[in-house]
Amino acid sequence: MRRFLPLHLLLLLLAACAVVPPALQGPAARHASLVASADQGLGRMVDHLALRERTEIDQSASLRFASGGAVPRNLPAPAAPVAGAVLDPGMELLVLEAQRLAALANGVAMTEGPEAAAAMARLERAVASLRMVPARWPSEAVRRRGLDGFRVLAAPAPPGMDAARLAADRQSAVGAAVALLRQVVGEDPRAGLRGVLAQRHEAWRAAQRRVLETARTDRNLSPADRMALWNRVQAALAGDPPDVAASEAVNLLAAMPAAHAAAGAGDAAGVAAFEAALARFQGVLAQAR
Repeated sequence: MRRFLPLHLLLLLLAACAVVPPALQGPAARHASLVASADQGLGRMVDHLALRERTEIDQSASLRFASGGAVPRNLPAPAAPVAGAVLDPGMELLVLEAQRLAALANGVAMTEGPEAAAAMARLERAVASLRMVPARWPSEAVRRRGLDGFRVLAAPAPPGMDAARLAADRQSAVGAAVALLRQVVGEDPRAGLRGVLAQRHEAWRAAQRRVLETARTDRNLSPADRMALWNRVQAALAGDPPDVAASEAVNLLAAMPAAHAAAGAGDAAGVAAFEAALARFQGVLAQAR
């Protein structure tokens, strides 16, 4: 969560400044704003998927019991919070890198605090914790390259560096870092977080169908009762699968390396392409159920 100064403190700080620097402008500044919005959108997606995953796990267990199945002893550990713990610091480091480019493109020196080092430490712990949930998570090679890339992004810009050189020097690091995040989400529907959510969703659908099968042979239910149950189950099954938002998130992440290069080069059209990818993701996320 990003924290802001209270308004009265902000006004005091501004009043104490002899010269207020102008707002950052240009493609790199626009890119930094878009990456920050992508960070927020991915956070909302993880929250949405975590709630949905927990709901489907709980409902699957309840419906299996209602259909005469055994009482589950241990529910599976949710995967969305584990993946989100990787995405959060990873995106924070990408936001910091975008802010460096924006500052350099505008001739402003960026003063950095401990945020990057703290985010890097959180990211390393989160990647190590992926083993808590069985899934097709990124391979060791992808993890190693991704973490190495993020270590580069956690470092401040060297003295005397301009935006174009920084972007060129760090382009491969951005590519490796984003590849790690994409594989955590899942580049195909059966990998990463997407694969786990697909398994949860199919188990939930199977539990719904078992309820209908049990009701079909229950002599205590009237035809009206069976029809009402049928309608409730069909309405539940008609919802969007959880993969809709997650697959669009992979597309959004895939657009980030090119946007990084465009920001460093001052390429407004390249940044606009990333803005379009973000708009598509936000549109899908707004309709996710």
